[in-house]
Amino acid sequence: MSGALTRGPADPDCPSWLGTAFELPGELDAGALESALLAWIDRHEALRSRLLAANTGDGGRRMERLTLRPGAVEIRRGATGVFTHGDRLARELEELFDAETDPLGWPSYVFATVAHADSTTLCLGFDHLNVDGYSILLIAHEIRELYTAAVTGVPDGLSPVGSYLDFAGIEREQMALIHGGHESVARWHEFVTANGGELPEFPLALHDEGVGKDTGGQFGGYVRLLGTERARAFQLACRENGGNFLAGLLACLAVAVHENTGQEEFRTLTPFHTRGGARWTGSLGWYVGVAPVHFTARATDAFAEVLRNATAALTGAGELAAVPFPRIEELLGARLEARFVVSYMDMRVTPGSREWGEWKATALRSRCAHPDEVYLWISRTHDGVYVSFRHPGTGRARAAVSRFVADAGRLMNAVATAPSDLDDAREKAPAACR
Repeated sequence: MSGALTRGPADPDCPSWLGTAFELPGELDAGALESALLAWIDRHEALRSRLLAANTGDGGRRMERLTLRPGAVEIRRGATGVFTHGDRLARELEELFDAETDPLGWPSYVFATVAHADSTTLCLGFDHLNVDGYSILLIAHEIRELYTAAVTGVPDGLSPVGSYLDFAGIEREQMALIHGGHESVARWHEFVTANGGELPEFPLALHDEGVGKDTGGQFGGYVRLLGTERARAFQLACRENGGNFLAGLLACLAVAVHENTGQEEFRTLTPFHTRGGARWTGSLGWYVGVAPVHFTARATDAFAEVLRNATAALTGAGELAAVPFPRIEELLGARLEARFVVSYMDMRVTPGSREWGEWKATALRSRCAHPDEVYLWISRTHDGVYVSFRHPGTGRARAAVSRFVADAGRLMNAVATAPSDLDDAREKAPAACR
């Protein structure tokens, strides 16, 4: 939101939406779908609220919230056209999401349906202000439940959820107590200072030397790292060596960095959820914070030692992430830019996750043109472990990130076989990489 206020009206080159798409079976009951969507909006107070910037009278600005009561929202329908080519349809949906998800407007979300011969794809786009990444994963199950209830007249099986607005109020009260001498602020200060006053960047080169940084777009990819059984084996190996899945993942990334650059210090930002109570579990909103992660991976370290270093680095990370990043910037007196982020989510307990394949459910995100950002979103599903990534639009960045992702997958598979296999592989790596 603060970025939108700085830029003014929505920047067409910097959209900030998240989305999802999934199928509804058979011929669409448009009335039932509208009832389902309205019930879903009533269920989540954040979707009935907006923030407005107001002047304080002394030259400052403050945010004001306006919230509609349940039942006050209506849906305005419109027809776009007939599409025979997927690329054209994709462009149309992207343009629609770009135009209708302005964080300074309301509603900052939009719905679209795509009719097929025997099913309908429902597409939903939201400005990131409305939802975090996990909220996106909840949508298919909830709306299909509400749609089925509207079609059949049988009550849905959804449990009540808390309001993100209530959560935000509690969070503001708690964050007002955080001061410059707080342990969380001290850890962030140490992390930033050790990195030259900035947040860490991706450790492999993304741009050619002597050439200006390219901001002409982004590349991305989606790669399977581990199959289902390998994922179980990897988790077991991490547990047997005193860590968990996330620590093992970060350890493999750190080893991959060392193999490619010789760097022994691994630094990144890692998101953690802040859904600390049952009432927030199924609530739509921004329940996520980031924590700094820093540990070493030396050439002489066995995997078990790197894993211990990663585990120690994650100690207290959840508490660090509970302090909103803007509050950290405020207390540090610095504007910090996230450039290298590693996210991990275990999606297997998410409602409806076993049916995502049948529903053709997928998560969507807006394009991004940034010269330095490298994001890795690693997810564990019932089918294995996958990484979705984005990076600057340069050939060198594509090669570097693709190589890094491949190396991480190779190392994770070695750990899944036996941690000693990873150690053997490291010993055989070229000296320049050790």
